[in-house]
Amino acid sequence: MKNLLDIKYWLFDLDNTLYDGATKVFEQVDKKMTKFISEKPNIDSNEARKIQKNYFQEYNTTLNGMIKNHKIDANEFLEFVHDIDLSFLKEDKQLDEQIESIEDCLPDEIVPAETFTCIFDMNRLGDKRLSVFVSEALSEGTDEKPSDNILNVVTQVISGDTGPSIEQSNFFGKYKTADNITFSAKTLPTAAGPLTYSWWLSGIIPLGTGQELEIPASDIGLGDHYISVRATNSLGNMESATTSIIIYNSSDIGSGDWLNGSAVTKTHATSIVEYDYPKPGINYAVEDDLEALIRISIDVISTSEDPDPGMDWMEFDINISKLIPDNIPRESLVVHKLNGYDQYMWEQFDSDNTYELIDNDTIRVHIIENMDLLIVGDLETPNIDLGQPNITKLPDGKMRLDWSPTGDLDNPYFGGWNIYRITSSASSASYFPDPADVTSEFVWNGLMDGSLSATLQGEESSWVDERELETGVCASYAIMPIDRAGKADFLKGKVTQVDGIPGLTCGDSVDPTSEVSGLRASVTYNNDTACYELFKDWNRCYELSLSWTWPSNEPTGNITWNIYRVEYRPNNVDLRYIEPIATGLTNVPGERGTFTERGTDYDGIMPLRTYYYILTPLDSVGNELTTVSYPSNNVERVYIEDQYWNYNQDRIPAEPEPPEPPYGVEWLGDLQEYMEVQTFQIAGFIMLITIVMNFIGLPIILNRKKKMSKVLKRRSAKQSKDPDDEFEDFFN
Repeated sequence: MKNLLDIKYWLFDLDNTLYDGATKVFEQVDKKMTKFISEKPNIDSNEARKIQKNYFQEYNTTLNGMIKNHKIDANEFLEFVHDIDLSFLKEDKQLDEQIESIEDCLPDEIVPAETFTCIFDMNRLGDKRLSVFVSEALSEGTDEKPSDNILNVVTQVISGDTGPSIEQSNFFGKYKTADNITFSAKTLPTAAGPLTYSWWLSGIIPLGTGQELEIPASDIGLGDHYISVRATNSLGNMESATTSIIIYNSSDIGSGDWLNGSAVTKTHATSIVEYDYPKPGINYAVEDDLEALIRISIDVISTSEDPDPGMDWMEFDINISKLIPDNIPRESLVVHKLNGYDQYMWEQFDSDNTYELIDNDTIRVHIIENMDLLIVGDLETPNIDLGQPNITKLPDGKMRLDWSPTGDLDNPYFGGWNIYRITSSASSASYFPDPADVTSEFVWNGLMDGSLSATLQGEESSWVDERELETGVCASYAIMPIDRAGKADFLKGKVTQVDGIPGLTCGDSVDPTSEVSGLRASVTYNNDTACYELFKDWNRCYELSLSWTWPSNEPTGNITWNIYRVEYRPNNVDLRYIEPIATGLTNVPGERGTFTERGTDYDGIMPLRTYYYILTPLDSVGNELTTVSYPSNNVERVYIEDQYWNYNQDRIPAEPEPPEPPYGVEWLGDLQEYMEVQTFQIAGFIMLITIVMNFIGLPIILNRKKKMSKVLKRRSAKQSKDPDDEFEDFFN
């Protein structure tokens, strides 16, 4: 072997051998070639690029094409294109040591018949030197003729264990069906070469030979497999090694234009994907003042007979620009594991589940199991302006709020409205301040605590407070937009005002008590055929007119009136559950009011019926005196007499002739008629009982009368006798 130390230059004509391909060394050389071709013929760089690639295809190297077609100096070309930046290369000290190493074996002295063993490492580069000193001084004297000494050098190569092992292109032994798998056999340095290799699937199916085997994963099939290599050395000794691999199926995961990826499974599979915004009103309690943005559910299920898809992992890209507003900072986005699609408990990703922000619009997620995801981020409060709310008093101390919202009302993270109420007397003057004047979060948290009255959807712009305020009790309201989790933004809230400034609006629950005077009714009958023709019913041809005198207005302001009609005597009747027949009658103090109702009206009056007409006052707020009893100045009783026969006497039929009495005895006929009357029957029965009692009791009474006469005679004859004793004898 030539002394390695004497080699001045080393040439390795294999790209990316002594350096990583990621360093892009050849990319520098490639660009220098294009520049050389462009400068020499003085042509455009794009054209030079085409010439370079054409020469490479036609002549195997660009240099050959340049020599044959342009007669260039090869050394000039090579010097130019290899003048590149190599500062990234790091010194390989181990290689230097191997190249520059010299192994020496230097026994001190060898005398005749003596042996010495030198051991060299044949796997180590460098010179192997044996230096031997043969002494002329012998134990019996001096070697007179050293030239006849013979030094025998016996070389023996000693082999050790083969110790085969398998390296594969994927360290974890996991592949998809579209992958090509490379297996490499490695042996111990002491293995006796040359070696032969054979590859086997499950120990029985031959796959190929050679130290390296490349095979498509699809040729092996889905599932778990064992790959073995049998290494045989030059001495015929065979040893084997085995490794395991898993071939996965690649199933697409996709949904619309917002999710795209694949899942690696042992069986054929498909995916079920859905997303939604966080559940309204739920606080997911994420960290760092972040807010829940999107829920995503991804389930990979088997489409084969095996219900378990055997998923190893899935990886997909989420197009967040399709899911969340652009004003949410992308760098604030965090992905969590949600413990259930309809749950609000979440966990942080562990080391097996990862995500990364690829660009401003894409999050790449890698997970090893079916999972529900929760994406959170820094959410700005939707830009909402609800305008100045208007407050209106309602009957019974109720209040109605109205507002006109504008702004980003369609924002999915706009959760609606929270309405807060503070009540107090007019004298205490406790009310909500203007948020523009009081911006302290501490103050507003105190005001909102315990005062929440309602939470409404975002599309609502009116609300009635059904809680009745007694007269003298006042209220102040604050309306605030909330996010999807229900958090109120008091800085964008508005409060109710009185005369343009925040204040209290007092309830009014007192019903008016006014009464009309001179309430009377008159009924007329219309015998016109035109009336009959409307419904073919003469009973509809009646008209009732009410009239009365209006009272003075209430002290609190003008009043109006409603009219009700019932067909039973009112006794503390609650008119709130009865539909009035007339509403909004204006009260004109001192003037006559009138109302007319006809039989031809819907649900009009009919003859032979009794109606009660009730007038009830309403104040300016709408409070109404709804509890009335008869008699009252506000109630008129009307009986509708049947006046039809008054105008149609000719239609009254003649009375029929009376029937012949029984046996020609008139009183017997009368008796028979009376006996059919229930009242007569009862009277007859009572008379019968009276007669029977007289027959029994009259003799007893007469006997007692005789005894009483005797007692009285004795009393008059004998005054000394105690009359009490006489009466005692009588009654005993």
